[in-house]
Amino acid sequence: MRKYLILLVVTITAFALSACSSPSDQSPNSKIPDKPSAEAPAVMASDYANTYGGYVFRVGGGTVWCTISGQPNFVICEHREVDVTYQLPSAPASCEGAWGYQAKLWAFQPSEGKIADWYCSSGLYSDPEGIYDLPVGSKITVGGITCYASEQVARCDNETGQYLVLGSEVYAFGN
Repeated sequence: MRKYLILLVVTITAFALSACSSPSDQSPNSKIPDKPSAEAPAVMASDYANTYGGYVFRVGGGTVWCTISGQPNFVICEHREVDVTYQLPSAPASCEGAWGYQAKLWAFQPSEGKIADWYCSSGLYSDPEGIYDLPVGSKITVGGITCYASEQVARCDNETGQYLVLGSEVYAFGN
């Protein structure tokens, strides 16, 4: 009888803990790609350099594109409002621009805010026209940020394990 009681308590605890994830950190549609393996083919970052000192790529020829900044080291992944099919998160009162279309990941802890979170925007961070695709299954690394293309979804990780995921149907932040 004691074994059944313990099993019941463990089951209830596991169920309760599974419901504790923050809705602002992950979309309900969890098609989140895993971190790429060390064997994933790496592209040369210089092939993706723009004239502003960043590295810009489109994911899988789709609607998501990312810009990695070397100094300070962060990445912003974005897409247009019309491409979003997930439920948009509520914008904080401090954001007077668009919220839920651009995600930012720092290589380090910023002085304010989370390492991975939505970015309050008043327009596109970078222009996606004419940029190269990051081939599906490959990765690009600039400084402490590595981004990976998984079908129509971008996943970017920093060296300390935080990440962002952005696609038209899915998003997630690992803080």
